[in-house]
Amino acid sequence: MGTPPRVIFAENEDSFTWNVVECLPVPRDAVRLVRGRVLAADPAALEGFDVLVVGPGPTDPIRAGLVGLVEEAARRGLPTLGICLGHQALGLCFGARLVRVEPVHGRADPVSFGPSRWFPGQEGVHEAMRYHSLVLTDVPPPLRVVAATVDGLPMAVEHPDLPLAGLQFHPDSHGTPRGREVVRAFFDAVVGRGP
Repeated sequence: MGTPPRVIFAENEDSFTWNVVECLPVPRDAVRLVRGRVLAADPAALEGFDVLVVGPGPTDPIRAGLVGLVEEAARRGLPTLGICLGHQALGLCFGARLVRVEPVHGRADPVSFGPSRWFPGQEGVHEAMRYHSLVLTDVPPPLRVVAATVDGLPMAVEHPDLPLAGLQFHPDSHGTPRGREVVRAFFDAVVGRGP
């Protein structure tokens, strides 16, 4: 057993924050929570951490100030996992569009994963719990969509070279039975170790 990766968690005033923290494959004391807006204003705070997790939140990534934070993480090559709002910030960082859709709050849908560098071994259909009213569209290279709903809405994106990925659905929910497995796959791929 090696030392668990040190995680900095950009918290965005969301009621699901601690659920997401509990879903991470590291001990709670390896996770430091910092308000997303505070972290965006002081990117030097990213130093000394192995992984950035950008959590969910009730607003959009631009108003939350998260796009610049993800850009800084990308510049540093810091492994970054975006959940819901964080996933949207990642998309905007690389030029995707964010559009309003019919709100989906607390509905599980099948999500199809294709081959993925940062979510290895997750190919196939997953049941995934969704809580969102915004969704990425027109996702341009270098990002690629690696999971989508039946009607083609992006549910996971990743960068092919940099260790950056996002999940639109909530892997922490009981309605996502394999959610912890998906998150662990990311951690194993980007840092190659767990607790």
